Amino acid sequence: MGFDDEVDQLKRELQMPKMDAAGLKSATAALHGKLKDKIQSRRLEFTLNDGAEPSIAITHLPGKEKLATITINEDSSVTFQSTLGEDQAEDDVDDGGYFPPYVEYYDEDEFLEEAPEMLKQGIAEFELDQEDVD
Repeated sequence: MGFDDEVDQLKRELQMPKMDAAGLKSATAALHGKLKDKIQSRRLEFTLNDGAEPSIAITHLPGKEKLATITINEDSSVTFQSTLGEDQAEDDVDDGGYFPPYVEYYDEDEFLEEAPEMLKQGIAEFELDQEDVD
């Protein structure tokens, strides 16, 4: 695909209708179910917050530490935002701790494809560091 074709494709994507509040809640609830089905773990809990700004919280169960938040945007993209290492993230944009500080995925399929590996790596590092503290 050439440059002009990519610009045309991007224009079509930008013209797509934006999701309203009910659509965001529905899409977040659907992603929550898919995420729980895809990643079944005794280490992680995925909690749906279906308030005014729907999101999914990822919590590490043994310590009840909140690791990240996932939101769906009006354009159907998915945002993963780490809550760990926020102090580091302000100083060094490339290092948000155990997970990338902020990643926006084109859609839920891309997120669901990449999330398991990202979470495995981050959880392993997080747990090793927790063992060193104890």
